[in-house]
Amino acid sequence: MKKVNIIAALMVFFGTTISCEDDLLDQVNPNAPTPDTFWKTQEDAIQGINAVYAGIQNRELSLWEIFDYDMRSDEGYSQSPWTDLANVGRHVNNNYDFPWLLEVWRELYRSIYKANQVLENVPNIEMDETLKARIVSEAYFLRGHCYYKLATLWGRVPLVTGIEDANTRYPQGSIEEVWALVEQDFIDAAAGLPDSYSGTDLGRATRGGAIGYLGRAYLQQKKWSDAIIEFEKILSQVPGRYDLMADFKDNFTEEFENNRESLFEIQFVNNNGKTGGFPTYNNAAGDETSERAQFFGVRPLGWTDGQPTKWLLNQFLKETDIDGNEDPRLQYTLAYDHPGELLYGQTYTERGAGPNDRFWRKYTNYWQDYESYFSGINTRVIRLADIYLMHAEALNEVGRTQDAIPFANLVRQRSNMNDLPLSLTQEELRLQLRNDRVVELAGESLRFVDLVRYGTAGPELAGPNPGLSPAESDFDTEFQNFVIGKSEYLPIPLREIDAYGGGLEQNPGW
Repeated sequence: MKKVNIIAALMVFFGTTISCEDDLLDQVNPNAPTPDTFWKTQEDAIQGINAVYAGIQNRELSLWEIFDYDMRSDEGYSQSPWTDLANVGRHVNNNYDFPWLLEVWRELYRSIYKANQVLENVPNIEMDETLKARIVSEAYFLRGHCYYKLATLWGRVPLVTGIEDANTRYPQGSIEEVWALVEQDFIDAAAGLPDSYSGTDLGRATRGGAIGYLGRAYLQQKKWSDAIIEFEKILSQVPGRYDLMADFKDNFTEEFENNRESLFEIQFVNNNGKTGGFPTYNNAAGDETSERAQFFGVRPLGWTDGQPTKWLLNQFLKETDIDGNEDPRLQYTLAYDHPGELLYGQTYTERGAGPNDRFWRKYTNYWQDYESYFSGINTRVIRLADIYLMHAEALNEVGRTQDAIPFANLVRQRSNMNDLPLSLTQEELRLQLRNDRVVELAGESLRFVDLVRYGTAGPELAGPNPGLSPAESDFDTEFQNFVIGKSEYLPIPLREIDAYGGGLEQNPGW
């Protein structure tokens, strides 16, 4: 799965999704596959599902969604000279059709459309029944993955569940209806997915991934008891199938991808060369590489379009480990100016960085002396440490505080941190878990969603002196622009609203 055979499948998916951006070509290749000639064989089914995976690899989704999640949280901010991009984390949106809005929306719905084609056509193919069931379940999983992102980024979105023509307008679901679709997709996925894969299939969606994702969806809706049930299904497979990696850092390199801690990853591969140049987007290999390291790496090796806040650094410095040293996760998550710190083999002074500069290490190639558009580091979507912390949160919220604490301690023990005492109250553990999720999961596109769930996203996160930058302040001063009841969700692209021809309402406040 690091490399998927998608070229032929991509030729098939010419149908228009919810986005009406692309003009139809005047010339049609009579030799190209069509829905009438495709979806006939087992190989067609495999290529079809591979095309859905290719959709979530696509840089227009896999890159911009990082800004939509991480830079909007108090973990990150941007000093990009591209003002509209920097405004992502400032909760300021003057252009509703800017790429990080329009392209993410469009690519999510394109992937959903591809998944819907699999769901509608593959059941009719004469092929191995076990493989057929697996492919259909993969399509449910990937559609659920896309709708989870739509639910958390936009809330009320159209519920596209079929492959009718471009004139079909699906109803805009309520937030509850969108979440219900997410839940059902992961339930259906879990029913037919295998527990694991081998060989070239490694990296496809598994039953554990679907169950973990379902638990996450329940948790976000504060369905604590439902979430506990799903998380316990994963915990029953520890340590037989799942376990924490011995070293925290091994979750963010190419060397240990699809490891025992991972429930689902988006697969990337460095297949376009290691240095220089731009990805070749006109072929399938171009979108099999990750651009995260290039956009977040230190200048001049990377663009430094996203940086960690001083607030995030402070969270790591709150506690020392058992031996009195700083939290060991810090050195693998971000870099800051302190004795012995190097940036891609050079000191801060040599790199031209200042005392208030901090940079991301997680998901970058910081141990090398270069960055490029061709990073092969997989994005870990769900891993066991997250399951442990979500399970602890759900247990605590239903009043089972003493049952919850050991799961938080499992994550802490891996990083040599002191155990939490069993005497913590529910409120004490609630606050501790919120901190533990930050230091364990920073930069993994979870914090903003967590803030919304906690009900703590608001202008008060800007602190008492919003005139300072997030590089200087102990708070994320960009939250001064956050408007409760509006900024929890992104504005729906105007191009989509116009193309819909009525019936698609803008999110409140935008």
